[in-house]
Amino acid sequence: MNYKIITHDILNEETGEIETKDFKEVKISKGIKGGWRMVYKSYDEVQIEVLRSSLDIKIFVYIRDKFTYKNTEIYLSPTTIAEELNTTHQKVSTLIKKLIKNNFLFRIERGIYRLNPFMFLPYKADAKALQKEWRELEKKHQNNKETR
Repeated sequence: MNYKIITHDILNEETGEIETKDFKEVKISKGIKGGWRMVYKSYDEVQIEVLRSSLDIKIFVYIRDKFTYKNTEIYLSPTTIAEELNTTHQKVSTLIKKLIKNNFLFRIERGIYRLNPFMFLPYKADAKALQKEWRELEKKHQNNKETR
C-alpha cells in the first residue's frame, strides 16, 4: 500500500500548546464495476412512464446492461430474456414495445435494437458518434415511412 508522511502543526487541547505531528496519508482507489454511465433526464422520464413493477425494472436493467460501448446494436430475444428472468415471453415483448414507443430503443430490424444515446450512454461510449448515428437512423426511418 502506497502512503506518504504529512507533517502538521496541531493544537494540543489538554496543554494548549502547538505540537508538530506526523500523519500517514493513504490513498485508496476503488473502481466501479462497469464504470460510470451517463444518464439524461429523459431516461428518468421513460422509467416513470414505462416501469410498473419490480419485474419491469429487472427486465429494463437486463436490456440496458446488454448495451456497451462496443455493443451498440444488440439482439434481443423475448423468449431468452423471459427464460433467464423467469417470466413470460409476452411480458418481455410488451416491455420492449413500450421502450420503442417511448424512444428508449430503436428497432433496426427484427430482433436487433439500438439504445437511445440521448437518454443513456454506457461506460466509455462515444456520445457524439452514437448520437450522430442515432439521428441518421431516425432520418432514414422517417424517409422510409414517407415513401410507403
